[in-house]
Amino acid sequence: MKVFKNTLMVIVLLLLFTQGAWAQNRKVAIALSALLPGSGEILTGNTGRGAILLTSELVASYSYFKTKRDISLQTDEYKKHANLYAGVSSSLSDTHYQYLQDYFSSQEYNDLQEMSARNYYLIYQYDPQAYDEYIEAYTFSDEDSWEWQSQEHWREYRDIRRKRQHTKINNNLALGIMLLNRGISVIETALLSRNLNVRAKPSGNDGVALLYEVRF
Repeated sequence: MKVFKNTLMVIVLLLLFTQGAWAQNRKVAIALSALLPGSGEILTGNTGRGAILLTSELVASYSYFKTKRDISLQTDEYKKHANLYAGVSSSLSDTHYQYLQDYFSSQEYNDLQEMSARNYYLIYQYDPQAYDEYIEAYTFSDEDSWEWQSQEHWREYRDIRRKRQHTKINNNLALGIMLLNRGISVIETALLSRNLNVRAKPSGNDGVALLYEVRF
């Protein structure tokens, strides 16, 4: 994936920049930790811990972007399925698609709404106007109607929707791990670099040497 490859490129650039004169203060290390978890630890000399966080970030990033793509594919899949086997448009709201998951047909849904409204507005309160307004607002018209061709097609649709929901949960979990990694890395880098002054100076004619001064 393009984004994943860009992340790897950032890591390579980070390792190169650690040899540059700009990587010489605490603020830089903390800022890099927020951008790429583990980078601040590497700048402060804690390469083991930095490698662990970098690996965790790579795995979480890959999972996040993969599940994000899967969500898009699964959304297209259930919309096409509903269009083919329930006779609905492919540009409905997500709420409408949820009703298709919960009810075999719009007529079944309308019947339940009419029964509830009749019991409340006509039998309990006897308010025909309120009944008509409720029916108008909470039932589906012919242009929004649907009916699944078979129970099997309906079941397949529900399975796709549930699979998409599980993918969304995994996507949110990956995002949570990415945010957690950043929080941990920023805090760790701030603590590790508290007494550490990283300086850069020319080394001969062809390089830069990093000097680490620990203050006690």
